[in-house]
Amino acid sequence: MSYLARPRIGFFGTDAMVNPSTANNENIVHLLDYDRVQVLNPPVVEGASLPAMDNAAYREWMTSLVVYADPDTAATPSPNWQSGMPGYWNYWGDHLATFGNAQATSVWVDDQPVTRAARDPLLNAYLAFNARIVDVNPADSYGTQFVAAGFRIIGPDRDGELTELVRGVPTTSFTRWLNFFRPGGAGSFQAVIPNSTLVFVDPERAPDSDGLRALREGAADGGGLLLRWCFYGMRTSFDQMTMYDKFQRGERAMNPKIGRVVGTVGVWNGTDMISAPVGRALHQPGPPYFPADGGAHRAVTRMRVKTHEDVERVEIPGTTLNALSASSADAELVGPAMAYIDENRVVLDLGTTFPEVGGGDFSKIDFDGGVFLELLYEVGGQQRRTMIGVVDYEQGPYETYGGVVEFDFSPRSEIGQHIHDGVLQLRAWVDHRPVLLLREIGTVQVATDDQAVYLDMVPDGRGQRAKGTAALRLFRKGEPITEPLTLTVQVWRDVQTPGRVNSVNPLVLTATSLGEEKVGEFTVRVPAGGRVDVPIEVDAPACYKLRYLPPDTHADPDNPAWAVEYFSTVRALPYDDYSDVPDDQLTFDLVYREVFSYYALLYPIMGTIIPWGPANTPHDPNRVTHFAGLMLDVIDESRRGTALEMPITRELSAGKRALVRRWCRKELKI
Repeated sequence: MSYLARPRIGFFGTDAMVNPSTANNENIVHLLDYDRVQVLNPPVVEGASLPAMDNAAYREWMTSLVVYADPDTAATPSPNWQSGMPGYWNYWGDHLATFGNAQATSVWVDDQPVTRAARDPLLNAYLAFNARIVDVNPADSYGTQFVAAGFRIIGPDRDGELTELVRGVPTTSFTRWLNFFRPGGAGSFQAVIPNSTLVFVDPERAPDSDGLRALREGAADGGGLLLRWCFYGMRTSFDQMTMYDKFQRGERAMNPKIGRVVGTVGVWNGTDMISAPVGRALHQPGPPYFPADGGAHRAVTRMRVKTHEDVERVEIPGTTLNALSASSADAELVGPAMAYIDENRVVLDLGTTFPEVGGGDFSKIDFDGGVFLELLYEVGGQQRRTMIGVVDYEQGPYETYGGVVEFDFSPRSEIGQHIHDGVLQLRAWVDHRPVLLLREIGTVQVATDDQAVYLDMVPDGRGQRAKGTAALRLFRKGEPITEPLTLTVQVWRDVQTPGRVNSVNPLVLTATSLGEEKVGEFTVRVPAGGRVDVPIEVDAPACYKLRYLPPDTHADPDNPAWAVEYFSTVRALPYDDYSDVPDDQLTFDLVYREVFSYYALLYPIMGTIIPWGPANTPHDPNRVTHFAGLMLDVIDESRRGTALEMPITRELSAGKRALVRRWCRKELKI
């Protein structure tokens, strides 16, 4: 296994950026049927019928003010009424994601990490990451993916001139281990840069760097490089009222979230999971991985954060989520950790484990008695507990070492003799008493690189159906399972519920909300070795989650804890058939009405390049035809799953793709 193994470098940055378009987030007014990929016109609220709008008026309305209250407080005597826009906080977002000016902060090759550039010129090199942020369900927090365009390490060459030391294209990464108790929320991601796209600087120009040499040699012997990181502390620069003022002045203003990134670059051996961290997982000692009496009832199972709006409500006084957060003990704020045994070394991934506290100074919560890594094991039928080491979890080491902590042990020690069959746990001293924070799970781990599956509905008898598969790998204590087992798979469908209107003019309402319903359950037999393809079959276009429940789980069967459980997301796109449209009716007006208008309303940034309207914006159908060749290229099947695929949001059905392709070929006369 190569996850977190040496060699690797740590990196850190304070100006990482994500710039999603938020009109499709469905956080205020129900304006999008994402099942059928259609704008709702008029928007839908309970208790009244809103007027329909032409496209020009609709786009103006997206940046108008609406008074709303969050669903979790609207029923209280004093709901938190606030002003916002249907297009939410970043209507003009372009979906770009970067690491900003992140730099290498540590190099791990020999016995001790190097943190001074005088000892390795790879330190302080810049790590450039360019990707597109895409949500499987735009209203949900659990289906975020980064579709990468490129990755570079830029530092001094042998002569001291800045150059590309490493470049390549990472694979798509997916949200893992969300911790909503950290400022702005936090999540970890993992990708690999396969050797097929990986290029190192020519050895003649390379600096005299042990770290760079080790990465080059490790990648050559394996499959490439492994990139893991955590985004945290991501916040917008402007609130919605400020953005509203900008729009009233005619500005096409963006409002990206800026925050911090911490992570590592190591070696991928070519066989390990691409996007899923696999090791020895440590979780809070309660459901879903331990029985309810295994420890305190943890907040992670009580606090069900779903939407982007929910993430922000954790920090808004007066909301239910903020009250849950404020009432939680420090131990309940701790997120999962992953341990990896690298020969005679325990490596801890603490990327999303310990939250920060305070007013933005990014200092970790303080366990005044310290945090310890321990090993539980049995000798002669008696349970023993041995301390492996003190966990240096504070903000400084966290940022310097990429969220990783290491402990060496002797193979002849009791730790060395029992590390593989023992149980790891994190314990803290709080108010002069030991508190169990995390314990290694015995539950089977379910990992997949098919974390986001896109399907198209097709006719099936009198109805429609979409079929696919998700390839799973099952592990216990970080190793493939050795005994066959039966895995339960639940199918959950995301359901958007419109808010209820209080007033139409001006529009005052409770916000729309995202819920889920279980629509299916089945089992699959997993053989020894832990590899199985799970069939996916749905009978309606929608956004789904496949929840994986091993036989030894303690999860609530009717109440998923998506932040820490194992699942895949699925988007089944609608069956759109335009095959009966003759060529003489295949006009710009038809394609605009059926396809382009959706993006013109929800993603106005695209209209700054292609002038497809509506009428009160750049609108030139003749010029749009000049982009037919480009559109034909970016919607080609060869672009699927890449940063060059259009639309960025990956929600163009097969039928609409065929319609656009026909129109482009007609305009190009091919």
